Amino acid sequence: MNKLFIFIIILIFIIYFNYYTKYNKKYEIIQLTSNKLNQDILQEKLPILLEDPISNPSDFIHVLFTYEYIFKKEYDFSPNNFSNRVNQNLAHHLIIYNFNDEPISVYLSHPKFANKFKLNKNNSFHYRISDYIVDDKDNINDIQFVKMMLKPKQLLILPSYWLFYLNDNAKFYSLYGLFNLLISFSKICM
Repeated sequence: MNKLFIFIIILIFIIYFNYYTKYNKKYEIIQLTSNKLNQDILQEKLPILLEDPISNPSDFIHVLFTYEYIFKKEYDFSPNNFSNRVNQNLAHHLIIYNFNDEPISVYLSHPKFANKFKLNKNNSFHYRISDYIVDDKDNINDIQFVKMMLKPKQLLILPSYWLFYLNDNAKFYSLYGLFNLLISFSKICM
């Protein structure tokens, strides 16, 4: 009886883990207002650009993502030696918020192109950094990247494993579930 119970628990874990590591095969970016955003749209695992300005992103995250994360990490992203490289999101949701007075450019690409970049271990649970240095924003490693303009006080919700390039100041909010944290840890260790 104990072996059957353990087998069922392991089977459920494997099924859930398999679901959690998949991403949407579609290459779409959803644009909508914050009042139309709901859990069904978040579960599609596609990037979401909110059209309306958000003055307090922490409150917005607390209200909308209450059941979507266990851990939240807020940090400032600023241009440095590694910001001119393509990154891969490891959080369940990475929220990129433009707190600047001017619009910023964010370049996005589908996770299926991740094998075109050598993504390194960088001792960060938030994202992996590639070796590829971006010289020409219009041609990033012959991969299709979509340029998104984030207006001031606008935010972009990026699901797991999507690739992004950003070389401006922004505020990042990484939201993790338990499985996502384990997967992130395995990606930086292996």
